[in-house]
Amino acid sequence: MCGRFSLTTPLEELVQQYLIDELMDDWRPRYNIAPTQKVFSLISHKGKRKAGKITWGLIPSWANQNKWKPLINARSETLLEKPSFKSLVHSKRMIVFADGFYEWKRERNQKVPFRFRLKKEQPFVFAGLWDRNGEATSSTILTTSANSLVNPVHERMPVMLTNNDDIEKWLNTEKYTFEEASSLLKPLEPEHMNSYMVSSIVNSPKNDTIECLVPV
Repeated sequence: MCGRFSLTTPLEELVQQYLIDELMDDWRPRYNIAPTQKVFSLISHKGKRKAGKITWGLIPSWANQNKWKPLINARSETLLEKPSFKSLVHSKRMIVFADGFYEWKRERNQKVPFRFRLKKEQPFVFAGLWDRNGEATSSTILTTSANSLVNPVHERMPVMLTNNDDIEKWLNTEKYTFEEASSLLKPLEPEHMNSYMVSSIVNSPKNDTIECLVPV
């Protein structure tokens, strides 16, 4: 799954690397982004890439906001089987910017946090979906089976996209069908990643400081 992540890459670098045409919001470094908070994301609309903040935790357009539990993750293998996601895959695909994510490994009576990132310490994106319920726009991050690096810690991992062609195929719903884009929904090769143990301060979403990134 994906329940916590970071994005510390300078905004100017994101704009340049991901060819952002329109910037709807500013962004400051975040070290411990948690569900129900705002995430920095990107959609493609009429050939333009628009970036801005969106709430993490999907509430479908047809759901009762007061009774619905936000969906922070969606299993990529069953998207077409779930009413919450099956219509979104055709027209409401998006990406969420990140430069690392956290998972917790159970050891005896405690959960030990680990941070996963690209070996080159570059930003990457999660594949996601979005929807609008009234005035509220929200999102979910797609997950897949874990690769051999993540699996000792957790059996699931987020779908990570790292090259421009894949990102374009996922974002551009006008040019690429879901059937064409669905081949992207797989684990990233483990040789492109590394991981390390971090402090338990990351366990609380109240802690959003650079200390969350420090190896222990």
